Amino acid sequence: MAFLLAGIGIFLFPEINSWLLKQENAWVIEAFDAAVDDAADETTDAAESAEEYDIITSSDDLWEQVQAYNLGLWENGQADFCDAWAVTQAPSIEGLEDGIFGYIEIPEMDVTLPLYVGASAKNLVKGAAVLGATSLPVGGENTNCVIAAHRGYRGIPFFREIEKLGVGGAVYITNPWGTLGYRVESIDIISPVGSGKVMIQEGKDMVTLVTCHPYRSHGKYRYAVYCVRDDSVLGTDIQFSGGAGDAITASDGNIYPASQPDIDRERLFRYVCGAALIIIFLICLITGRRRERITAGECRTADAG
Repeated sequence: MAFLLAGIGIFLFPEINSWLLKQENAWVIEAFDAAVDDAADETTDAAESAEEYDIITSSDDLWEQVQAYNLGLWENGQADFCDAWAVTQAPSIEGLEDGIFGYIEIPEMDVTLPLYVGASAKNLVKGAAVLGATSLPVGGENTNCVIAAHRGYRGIPFFREIEKLGVGGAVYITNPWGTLGYRVESIDIISPVGSGKVMIQEGKDMVTLVTCHPYRSHGKYRYAVYCVRDDSVLGTDIQFSGGAGDAITASDGNIYPASQPDIDRERLFRYVCGAALIIIFLICLITGRRRERITAGECRTADAG
């Protein structure tokens, strides 16, 4: 019986872990919105909320530093972007160290994740992260904020369902100063060292989503979703699903297998096995109770004799 319970726990762990982080992220995002509102109203609660959750709130000084940082990236050609250490680190701006800069919402993926600055291992197990040496997500000409997330981690989906996000779909970024709307312009599969594929593009205001491909490949390739600023998507219910095809043709002409069928099979397998274990557990429980009643009845008969 103990082995059955352990088996059920193993199969249900991903769903439980995912639900727990989803609740935690909902609290973090609610705290972010409250802290930003409090900061705008200049109330004393802002500092307390920001400190509790490491939330970055708006200020004129921070805005100027962020704008200067983004401009500097464009002017120096993102010289540090090829440095793996630089990518994992937050910019050298006071108050940005491992803080929550906002959150990202992707309706097609049913995902809302806190947005951290610096793609460190610590940040990536909590939500989505802005790669260092890429633009901070405040919009503006000559910017490209590259946002990375795991393609599933210990049962937590993160960007696992990214193939459901199709061209024309909407991505929303909320930062300490407001919410920005982006529309998916194109999708590609690139090399893990293909930094040139996610650089700032002249004259554009962009967000690029990046995760591993294929699913459970330990980073063999990168799935990149290129989004351009389009505030017309704000407040709309846009549905442009990418679907779950069998293959994806990249810009280099190579054809890569899609991950969604594998993800769907894994989910079905987990549900079927979990249900089977629960049924076996119930059968064992009912059988055990029945044996107890039979044994108790035989004991009473023997005592009466």
